[in-house]
Formats: sequence, C-alpha cells, structure tokens
Amino acid sequence: MLLDIPKMIIEKYAGFSKDGKVFPVPSNSYCNDRLSAISEQIDCLKEKKVTFHLARHTFATLFLSEGVPLESLSKMLGHKNIATTQIYAKILNEKVGKDMQKVSHKFKGMERSFVSQL
Repeated sequence: MLLDIPKMIIEKYAGFSKDGKVFPVPSNSYCNDRLSAISEQIDCLKEKKVTFHLARHTFATLFLSEGVPLESLSKMLGHKNIATTQIYAKILNEKVGKDMQKVSHKFKGMERSFVSQL
C-alpha cells in the first residue's frame, strides 16, 4: 500500500523512464549536486554537507523512531539483508542512551528518595 502523495508522484512520472524503472534515475553525483544547491538556500543547512546517503539515513532513523518495524523499513530501503537495516536500530539505541544521560540529572532527587525508602 502506498500513501496518496507517492501515488501521485508515480502517476506524474509514468512513462518518463526508458529502462522499465518507475522513475528516471539520475546519477548519485547529480542528486548530490542538486541537494547541495537546495541546501545552500536553507539557512540551517548552509554549512552542512547534504547528500543522498544522508537523506536515506535520516529517512530510516525518523521512521524507526516513529515505530516502523525494522522488517518494513528494510523493504522500504531495498536492503537484501536485514542486518544492513539493523545498523540504523543500533544508532537509534545509542542516541536514546545519550538522550537519557542528558536528562538523568533531573531525576537524582527521585532516586535519592527511592533509595532512602529501601
């Protein structure tokens, strides 16, 4: 099942590709050049290196953080082996740990209260 926007995009590009693919697929370097030009127009991205790989990585991380199952994400990304997709889950777990460290100081009083009751 596809969402409405991807369906509309597929319909828009129907017949554009000459090699049987759904979309005409530009080279990776062309995509990166276009992403670079676009990112230069956005203040918070001007100093960043925005690439197609970064976009895929961001997509995968966001979808995992929203609860999309690893198996579904693996299919979406076109991975042949789920171990490739599991790399994103590992990164997500590391981020959760770092985020917990950032807020742990706020719970010190609660921890002391709990320990004193034991």
